[in-house]
Amino acid sequence: MRVGTDFSRNNLDCLRLILASIVALFHLYVLSGISAFSVFGRYLSPHFAVNGFFVISGFLIYRSYTRSSSTRSYFEKRARRIYPAYFTIVMLAAIALCPLSTLPLSQYFGMGFWKYLGANLLFLNFLAPSLPGVFASNSISAVNGALWTLKIEVAFYLLVPVMHHLCEHFGARKIIGAIFILSSAWKYGFAWLATMGGSPALFSLDRSRTFYEQMGAQFPGQLLYFCAGVLLLLYFDTLKLYFRSIAILTAALFLLDHWLMRGTLDVLWISGLIFVFGFWRYFGNFSKYGDFSYGIYIVHFPILQTLIALGLARFNPVIFLIAGLSLISLAGFLMWHLVENRFLASSSHYRQGLLKRPA
Repeated sequence: MRVGTDFSRNNLDCLRLILASIVALFHLYVLSGISAFSVFGRYLSPHFAVNGFFVISGFLIYRSYTRSSSTRSYFEKRARRIYPAYFTIVMLAAIALCPLSTLPLSQYFGMGFWKYLGANLLFLNFLAPSLPGVFASNSISAVNGALWTLKIEVAFYLLVPVMHHLCEHFGARKIIGAIFILSSAWKYGFAWLATMGGSPALFSLDRSRTFYEQMGAQFPGQLLYFCAGVLLLLYFDTLKLYFRSIAILTAALFLLDHWLMRGTLDVLWISGLIFVFGFWRYFGNFSKYGDFSYGIYIVHFPILQTLIALGLARFNPVIFLIAGLSLISLAGFLMWHLVENRFLASSSHYRQGLLKRPA
């Protein structure tokens, strides 16, 4: 990759919004259990969406580090981007959901409440996924089951400076290749163990998962998607010469993976899809009014859980669908304008876009 490579004309913000919407629609069906929405569960894949996020993260985060003036500046930008909105949704849920608890105030604000705050504010959501007495009648009592990926994202942030340092000393191919292989061994090793059975997963919202399946989905196993994004960045100038060929290969790999390989090739076609959709044709400045994908991702779960707890899903599925999507969109919009955008660094391309926009 050349130092001066221009990535400004890309569709990654649009793509991230699509991926966040896929996760929200999938959870709308899973949490409500309404058969009319089964099409969301049948044709929308949260695994594809989450892994697509990780590929995009590898591309953007590694680039962010190489463009930062120092490691401290890099970590400051990462903290500004992810934590204010995260802190807001954790605190807001803990306080605003108090009226939905089946317990009196004295018990609600007890040890369980503080355990929830402490664990979730430190990205350890699996240690305390539920608030005392909240969503007790729902099929899942977790307040925000979508937050589990954030601890992996933070792990990526911490790894990038080490990865970059090693790449400078030993070469990017060796280091990223080694990480990719080790991550694949972790992911597919636990997938193989899962086929042999195993005990139920610990701290998992999905009761059908085994311990091995849970371990395979954690940080080391997700690194191969992140590394794929880094490789897209490092070899961008070469890859951009072959968009048509990559598109055809991506489609072929998807069909092969879907019909024969049972998901073992997903890192290849997901990476190809991200690259082709993100850079082949420019759709325009999709995020000129803001980047709502992160907000939608972290707010949709508690909103849907609240509507279900209030009985709206049972009362009228159509109203539940309209109300859920409307509230999620509004909350994502407000999260961006009231929280996320206010904490961005002045060098952020979102801030730069606002400065260039005519009054």
